[in-house]
Amino acid sequence: MNHALRLASFLILPVSLVVCHIETVFAENASLGMVSIRAGKTPLQNQPVSVDLPDSQAITQPVHLTDPTSQEKIPVQIETRDGQPSRLWLIYPGTLAAGETKTLELKTGAAPATREVTIKDTGKAYQIMIGQHEVLAYNYKHVPAPKDLHPLYGRSAHIHPIVTPGGKVVSDEFPPDHAHQSGQFLAYTKCIFEGRPTNFWEIKSNKGRVRFHKLLSKQSGPVFGELQVEQEFVDLTGPAEKVALKEIWTIRVWNQLEANPEYWMYDITSNARCASDSPLLLPEYHYGGMAIRGGRGWTKENCRFLTSNGKTRENGNHDRSRWCDISGRKSADESFSGFTILSHPQNFRFPEPVRIHPSMPYMVFTPSVLGDWKIEPGTPNISRYRFLVHDGPALSNTDQLWNSYAHPPQVALKLAAPTETEK
Repeated sequence: MNHALRLASFLILPVSLVVCHIETVFAENASLGMVSIRAGKTPLQNQPVSVDLPDSQAITQPVHLTDPTSQEKIPVQIETRDGQPSRLWLIYPGTLAAGETKTLELKTGAAPATREVTIKDTGKAYQIMIGQHEVLAYNYKHVPAPKDLHPLYGRSAHIHPIVTPGGKVVSDEFPPDHAHQSGQFLAYTKCIFEGRPTNFWEIKSNKGRVRFHKLLSKQSGPVFGELQVEQEFVDLTGPAEKVALKEIWTIRVWNQLEANPEYWMYDITSNARCASDSPLLLPEYHYGGMAIRGGRGWTKENCRFLTSNGKTRENGNHDRSRWCDISGRKSADESFSGFTILSHPQNFRFPEPVRIHPSMPYMVFTPSVLGDWKIEPGTPNISRYRFLVHDGPALSNTDQLWNSYAHPPQVALKLAAPTETEK
């Protein structure tokens, strides 16, 4: 038996750190405990759930969950977090009714996964795949602007393409009408840095830009694939360029267990902090924040918006929404496909106003609509979003999916005591 569940205890002596390991070795398919999942006020369907592992324990061998009723094996993935307990993740297969509880058994041994979430480095971008299906690509290398555009439109630190389960691309790069709106990106427009007006959105102004800085980590697995990168908000208005903000993007793409899913789902957490002792001031403005540019060929006539309050392009601009969907098609004989942004209730000024353009296929969650604010040294701005990339029009259960994101189900872990033969 070459795998172990290890319990570590630490004894700190005056001149050294002594680590004592007590090993408990479990047989293959041995029971480690029970995990109970209780759905909240809305049903839970094919959504990620998690539970923290006890501080004193680290699982060092493959494990899985088993449904005691059907004996179905459910893959799990363990997230190791600095300074915090490790976390066990799974995607619950099937549906739990609102308020319903399901108990699963945690066992040793890996569960077979029909497909995993993987990350491929293409030399220009980190391409995240579910099985053989591309979901998105994060562009870390500078992408030069097309020859018919000004070179200043070239950029990195954006996501494109974004692809539906059916293979449709729902994002654009260097759209001719607004070439700075490439794919999915986060930038601010009206800003003041060290007393100078600057602009990280309209990059052709040459006042500022957002660029990739470095890779922090990447992880593949049966439940999720995660990419963590650092980006820089670079001010170009001074005597020399200066980084105003350092921003960490954590991009997590969730596996989908269904053979033919309606949508792909991923999360982005943005952690933006001052790079120096200088704050970034953000005066009131009508756009700037987490943005998406819809697919090439999505005209005003072939593009729809829908907010969580039931508003559309005609009446939805700056609606304070929990979520907003954009769906489009290139021609009237094609079916719609689209992209939904879900905003987390912990975000600054939630529910955030959403900028819906009157004619172009783009939207942006923008807190600056509600007045002046700033990012100060020592106080990062952390924002969280979930994204649904779907075939067809906006999903009919988007409210349910937002509730699962904003108010995750209650999950508890009860570990089994080792038997004498396992000690």
